[in-house]
Amino acid sequence: MNNIIEEVYKELYKFGLLESKNIDLQEIRNKDGIFLFRVIYKNKHYVMKYFLKKEYTREIKNYSILKELNIPTIKVFAYTDRALLLEDLEISKRYRLGKERDLSDIEVAKALAIWYISLHKKGTKYITKKDNNLYKESNIITRDNITLIRNSSNTKDKTVWKLILDNFDSILNKVDNLEQTLTYNDFYWTNLVVGKDKKEAIMFDYNFLGIGFRYSDIRNVCSSLSKEAGEVFIKEYGEIDETEKIIDDGLSILVTLIFAYKRPKFPEWAQNSLNSVYNGELEKVIKKILDLH
Repeated sequence: MNNIIEEVYKELYKFGLLESKNIDLQEIRNKDGIFLFRVIYKNKHYVMKYFLKKEYTREIKNYSILKELNIPTIKVFAYTDRALLLEDLEISKRYRLGKERDLSDIEVAKALAIWYISLHKKGTKYITKKDNNLYKESNIITRDNITLIRNSSNTKDKTVWKLILDNFDSILNKVDNLEQTLTYNDFYWTNLVVGKDKKEAIMFDYNFLGIGFRYSDIRNVCSSLSKEAGEVFIKEYGEIDETEKIIDDGLSILVTLIFAYKRPKFPEWAQNSLNSVYNGELEKVIKKILDLH
């Protein structure tokens, strides 16, 4: 940890916080090699995000992309190749951090839909014009990872795995034929920022921002919102592409199980997806995908 603190102070120096004796540094969180600190320097408040793992520094670029597209984010004061210096929402006059009760708030759901509409509309144009190497969640779906689920879940006897592997290229081709856009991919209330007047709601923490299709984000949001808030979100967002929904019904199960079985212990949040293997629901949705023209 001492080595990390030394590196953090080096980054703060690059940000122009030159007098270490005037820096008050408080650790907020440390997870998966991403460190979050509250920084007070000469009565100015910041939050610093430091990335130990190089792969996660993609979030720095993602902030720049969203700024280029004029999609609202929390304020970025400065950045290096390893760290971000962000506004401290605890003292913001405009925003507050999301709360669990926001998941049932209709006003928040409406404001959230506006942010996602902007992300998807502008994101489509962005990835069409630019050749970039953004995170793509569907890339985790490989033959090896399908085999990993089959073996780890003790469901080798289920015919769904042969169905997927025999038609693997066809399934991925159907995914690639969908209109691609920027997708957030990581909705939860702990990543939510709400305007104090509730007229704005934006997401932060862009580690999993990448290329995908719209409905995967819509499902990701609505799976956390209350039933009423979810209905409001969809109404505000607008028309849903049924082909995207059918494909996502299958892919979301596979992605969840792959992430789950790459962990040391199978997580509770993946249990419903595992149940869909046992009860035949996954096989049904895979067949629907294969029936698409």
